[in-house]
Amino acid sequence: MFGRHKAVATMLVGAAALALAGCSSGGSSASSSSGSAGGGGTTELTFWTGLTGPDRPAVEHIVDGFNSSQSKVHVTMQITPWDVLYQKLLPAYGSGNGPDLIGIDSNQIPVYASKSVIQPLDALLGSDGVDKSTLVGPAVDAGKYKGKIYGLPIENTPVLLYYNKKEFTAAGLDPTKPPTTWDEWIADAKKLTTGSGPDGKPTQYGLALGVHDTIEVLPILMWQNGGGIASDDGSQVLLNSDATKKVASQWAGLVANDHISPVGLSGADADKLVSAGTAAMEVNGPWATTGYKNAGIDYGLAMVPTGPNGQQITLGNTTSLALSAKANKAKTDAATQFYKYWTTVDSQTYFALNTGFPPVTSNVPDSALASNPDVAMFSKYAKYARSLAPGQPNFASIQGEVFDPAMEKIENDPSSVNATLDAAANQLKSQVQKNS
Repeated sequence: MFGRHKAVATMLVGAAALALAGCSSGGSSASSSSGSAGGGGTTELTFWTGLTGPDRPAVEHIVDGFNSSQSKVHVTMQITPWDVLYQKLLPAYGSGNGPDLIGIDSNQIPVYASKSVIQPLDALLGSDGVDKSTLVGPAVDAGKYKGKIYGLPIENTPVLLYYNKKEFTAAGLDPTKPPTTWDEWIADAKKLTTGSGPDGKPTQYGLALGVHDTIEVLPILMWQNGGGIASDDGSQVLLNSDATKKVASQWAGLVANDHISPVGLSGADADKLVSAGTAAMEVNGPWATTGYKNAGIDYGLAMVPTGPNGQQITLGNTTSLALSAKANKAKTDAATQFYKYWTTVDSQTYFALNTGFPPVTSNVPDSALASNPDVAMFSKYAKYARSLAPGQPNFASIQGEVFDPAMEKIENDPSSVNATLDAAANQLKSQVQKNS
């Protein structure tokens, strides 16, 4: 599963990258230089990933199913926690002992592509591979670096608005009509913020808005107003644009002055408020459903309300499959067959219904997902998702060292918007790279 925990794990990638010297010039990986095992005619593929959550059994089921379905390719998968995976992956490639395939957060694809340890995946999308038109477009775009596809989606989802139906009813709001615009969202959040505890803070908040160690929400609002962190091609820093400043000022004011959410929440803290019934709304992914259900929350799902430009936009979270740069033709052909199996309608239907994540393909019929309405909702809005900082090798520091601290500072002092974002944008100028 890729959820809140990956925001922390990815911070370790930068340190691992600095520790790796000249990995692209390292020796050839033994597993990648030999196409077949012993004379048996079976091509062996090693596959490392961090999918350790509730989705792990479904991942193992698909890998086992592929291995059982034919005898020409065998995939040996190694699953480790994300932080462990990211700490060992680049050094393994540098020493010539890296895996053939990796399943990693798409935000990390530029790290490995920029170091030439993974290769473009045109072969997997060729005439003998997967039809690109069947894949969810934004999930494919998430795996691009400098215009080339280095990662293909194996898991993907947009984030959506969760809302507590019971709290909506108690506040006199229609639980069948979640907010669809900012005006409605803000009005509902204010109405759902009630009570006063011993510290003077509300006893119930309208919204739980995480601003650090979290699945980012504020960039969605910035995109909806024509702003953001940087342009998708990396040619322009947008963090101190008028459009971005307006959003940061407005939403920080709603938190600091109208108290619709506690100040400075982590993603985990935001989840806890929703599970406890003390926050009525949160933008989150499918990994949250089990926890909310276990907590007895009667929730509804909706698209993130549209902003001033009326455009439907949300954040996408993608786990991408990448292929070692050392992989020879036999390995590449084997990887193609594995990915074809992963993206069959049967595999994607099984994965979706057993994990809660929508398919990475667009050809799974709605009827196949009808037994899980949550999956159907996430699938419906997958086409509106965007990546946080596509094609940026310095993603971890852009998010963890610049963007998140700036948002926390502004929430604590909305009057500091101009100075804070100007300073943050100046930091980004040395970190954001052109992605074209």
